[in-house]
Amino acid sequence: MDLKNFFDHFLEGNELVRANLMSDESFDSIESLAEFKTESMTDKDILAEISAHLSMGEAALIRDLVDVEPADNLHHIDYDVSKYGVLIDYQYILEEGDGAGVIHHDIVMAIDAALKDNGVLPAVDMFIHRDEDFNPRDISRLEGIYRGPIYWLYNNLTWRELKAMLRRLGSMTEGNQKDDYLRHITSLLTSPRFLEEILLHIGDEEFKIIRDNVEKGYNVYEAKSRWEEAKNLGLIVKVHAHYLVMHQKVLDALKTVDFDAVNRDRRPQSANRPTQGDFNAYSLMFEVMETHEPVWREVQVPAGLNFYELHLVIREIMGWRSSSPSRFTADGFTVYESMLLMDEAQADGGETGGLVASFTQADALLERAGEVYYLYESVDGYVVKISIMDRINIDYRIPAIRDYGGPVPIENVGGPHGLKRTLEILGDRQHPDYAETFEKARMMNYRERYPMTAINNRLEKQFDKAHPVTEFNI
Repeated sequence: MDLKNFFDHFLEGNELVRANLMSDESFDSIESLAEFKTESMTDKDILAEISAHLSMGEAALIRDLVDVEPADNLHHIDYDVSKYGVLIDYQYILEEGDGAGVIHHDIVMAIDAALKDNGVLPAVDMFIHRDEDFNPRDISRLEGIYRGPIYWLYNNLTWRELKAMLRRLGSMTEGNQKDDYLRHITSLLTSPRFLEEILLHIGDEEFKIIRDNVEKGYNVYEAKSRWEEAKNLGLIVKVHAHYLVMHQKVLDALKTVDFDAVNRDRRPQSANRPTQGDFNAYSLMFEVMETHEPVWREVQVPAGLNFYELHLVIREIMGWRSSSPSRFTADGFTVYESMLLMDEAQADGGETGGLVASFTQADALLERAGEVYYLYESVDGYVVKISIMDRINIDYRIPAIRDYGGPVPIENVGGPHGLKRTLEILGDRQHPDYAETFEKARMMNYRERYPMTAINNRLEKQFDKAHPVTEFNI
């Protein structure tokens, strides 16, 4: 079906009324309207006007459809004013019936070109796949990416990565769609005042290199582990297996930042902090079992940690403070928190073959079993499943939370079932038991907002040592 036949077929009487209400033109028939709409697809002024009004969701639709070659040139999509209001108002998405809409491929192609001409859509792909032929002499290809539309550079990140980034930035957005996160994050990262805050949270060497690169106008960074925090904070974005880029708008905003003033406000680095390097590590997932909603923490853990150190990490990231004992189980093995606990268990039940956490490296059992369970033998009986998400490299041999979800699993509330009831009370300030429950929860280290930064600072302090941490030297 060609474009003229498309309009002739799908335009109806109500569209004629709409066109006469919204357009400066006057149409006396469906045929005259169809002719005008067909010609509008070659009118640069009309196309520029459309590209200026489209939502990012509509631009994304056009981008998704442009490389699709549909049967009979027709794309069948939802007729949804809330999602595609401008395309429907301009009568380029027409109603097909039963909540379905249709748009012609020639319209998609024309609007796509206009969006690229007006800088709404990128003129080049914003990511170079590892399978593409790309080497250092092709580095100039990255310019089209870091000078392209900033929205689409950060669109390389997943919804989950964007959500985690906002947490690290200590900011919230009212919407919960990916488009909301993208708009909010890109506005923060082009704000000099907000960038000053971000620069307080990266390492000394990263700070110095970024400062130097901003002064020189360099946008490209090699994908090394030292840039993990700058990447997590959104300063740079991975666009190739070996390269990250800083968007030009972020670089321009950083040029207005007083780096000397920021440097004076930066927290002094610990004199005893381990030497920066490129250390093997794991990204581990910690999930509290049987809770009414998922409670999880993603944590980077350096290779070579013993189970006692892993036990300390779990207590810290879950906010647990009681002295109740614990043990790990997996693949027929039991690893006890302390030597005393193992001796008591063996004396009570004649159990043999137990391991002591301080003397047992966590990597081997995790690699062998795939999943390890941490049994917190308090009155709550929480169980934490630990699994390997990824093998990574880190700059410092210190555990740190990378991402999290779900509430704090409060102690002394009756375990997962009691947690649900307790959180319902804490969420209702008018509840008759609110004051008593809140006071009790606060005594058990409850915080309404998960204090990720504070926890990471405590982990750094606890593991900022040149030797393994055990029950005998803590």
